[in-house]
Amino acid sequence: MIKINLLPTKKAKKTFTIKVGFKPDVTFMLIAVVVVLLLEGVVWYRLNSSITMLIRDKQTLEVKLNDIKKQVKEVENFEKDKKSYEEKIAIIEKLKKTQKGPVHILDEISRLLPDRVWIISLKQGEGNIALTGAGMTNDDIVKYVNNLKASNIFKNIQLIESRQVLESNVPVYSFNLTFNINLDAL
Repeated sequence: MIKINLLPTKKAKKTFTIKVGFKPDVTFMLIAVVVVLLLEGVVWYRLNSSITMLIRDKQTLEVKLNDIKKQVKEVENFEKDKKSYEEKIAIIEKLKKTQKGPVHILDEISRLLPDRVWIISLKQGEGNIALTGAGMTNDDIVKYVNNLKASNIFKNIQLIESRQVLESNVPVYSFNLTFNINLDAL
């Protein structure tokens, strides 16, 4: 007699195995090639990302460099303009001093004249004055020189010459003076 078990039994799990037919050395070699290719892909991706990022950084820095060059050019132009304006201001200040200088100089020269001394000619050039005059006595001329020395506008007063001459049969003393002008005192 044959017995047949009709009760369900546990089914055994079936495992499928595929046999490719490669040797284990070749399989290891294929896995190694795939891993190397994956690593190269990752490295290539990272390098490509770094290059892209560096190109962006370079472009940003070039824009900043151009901005800085513009600012440097503006500063240089400002410095040139400032120097030009300072020179112009110095010229204007000098002109202001020399503009009011002749009036004050002539006023001071005439104010310091003693009663018996007069001026024949006056020449001014580059802060120097050459004066020719006459006086009744040498004492009057010396008094005029001392008056000029006492003034803070004039400096380096030198009596070049004093000699007696006849003008309309009257003896007078002709003299020549030179002195410098102290423009800071004006």
